[in-house]
Amino acid sequence: MTGRGTGRRTAPLAALVLLLALVAGGCTSGTATVPGSGRTASAADSSAEPTRLADEQRAAVAALVRQRGAALAAGDERAWLASVADLTRPFAAAQAALFDRMRRLPVGDYGAGSVELGPPLTSGQRAAYGADAVVVQVDLRYRLTGYDTGLRSVPTSYVVTRTPEGWRLADVASAGPAQPWDLSPLTVLRSPSTLVVGSAPEARLREYLALADAAHSRIAAVWGSARPAVVVAPADTAGLVAQLQRDDAAGLDQVAAVTDGPLVAGQPAATDRVYVNPTAFDGLTPDGRRVVLTHELTHVTVRGSTTRTVPTWLSEGFADYVGYSTVRLAPSVVAAPYLAQVRAGTAPALPDDGAFDPTRDAIGPVYNAAWLAVRFLAEQHGQDRLVAFYRAVAGGLAVDAATAAQPQAVVRTAFPRVLAQTQDAFVAAWAADVRRSAG
Repeated sequence: MTGRGTGRRTAPLAALVLLLALVAGGCTSGTATVPGSGRTASAADSSAEPTRLADEQRAAVAALVRQRGAALAAGDERAWLASVADLTRPFAAAQAALFDRMRRLPVGDYGAGSVELGPPLTSGQRAAYGADAVVVQVDLRYRLTGYDTGLRSVPTSYVVTRTPEGWRLADVASAGPAQPWDLSPLTVLRSPSTLVVGSAPEARLREYLALADAAHSRIAAVWGSARPAVVVAPADTAGLVAQLQRDDAAGLDQVAAVTDGPLVAGQPAATDRVYVNPTAFDGLTPDGRRVVLTHELTHVTVRGSTTRTVPTWLSEGFADYVGYSTVRLAPSVVAAPYLAQVRAGTAPALPDDGAFDPTRDAIGPVYNAAWLAVRFLAEQHGQDRLVAFYRAVAGGLAVDAATAAQPQAVVRTAFPRVLAQTQDAFVAAWAADVRRSAG
């Protein structure tokens, strides 16, 4: 995780509606197979390798990336491929296909941040690419114009080699984190508030677009505004695993959708993505699908307009509060798993962050508890005060640095300041209400 972490969505398929859970988005490690070539850049022969990237090389690579960005903006495939060293190699064909996919998306401000020397090439790779070839690590950056409010970083390693025309890209040494344009076959649908990108069937993507557009109205009615969102829809679980940069599908059987994106402490999220798990999502009722996407898009809006971490019970409970407001379901139905646990003797308590991890246990009851807590808070103080409370905890409340570093401490401070009630008093009243509901 980075910054404030990532928001996620999960659900047991046996439930009427999928609930939400926290799962680690994960990251890849080790070497990556080069798309279109089958090569990797791992084992090294460093006998003749430079120890630093020459300024000329750094400037040339940065210029190549700028050239590619301009080519994307202009729709000029020839200019894009002019950055490639050898148009007869598989890498060139892969780059032509990549250009076609990227052009379907509103990619803007494509460029390079840092450019540094990468790991040394093997002797075999040096023979294939030329004596001057080196690996460079490039911090690629871009935004999806109209949907992202900042730049997304994609660390990628290229093999570059000197040609008569200057330095050019010879191959990908290590692919960066998977991006929406890596899905294939790629379909892109859009509205002013939603961009849907996926390899799933188009009919399914159109459903996601309609559901997301409808969700924005409900989110704005509760939060006061709604952020444009990007929904990524792989055709299968393997595609989802790749997009989430996970090692495997562990825990994804409880995941209907995931909200993920880089976060920087003290700044709103700028490039969130909502990833849909096709297997889990397709098993939902129409009401369940509406709840899931509304929940996830609530995360996008809230993360995009707040700057401080909140306890998971509050973030997931609030997203469920907005999500379930779109359907007519009694609490006894929505929270049945948790109420059954209470009837069996479980004492009502606000769940800790770790309880939302679907790889540890079933998380349906945990989400039930979070939703019931936020719902009760709204019943006691009104929806406007609930939103004010959340905004205060998520950055609006002035607290000292020590308190700000502990989300639970911020909540305890916010209760009396915003709601004129201590957290202990709230929890006691809520627990009594849950027991009454459990019967």
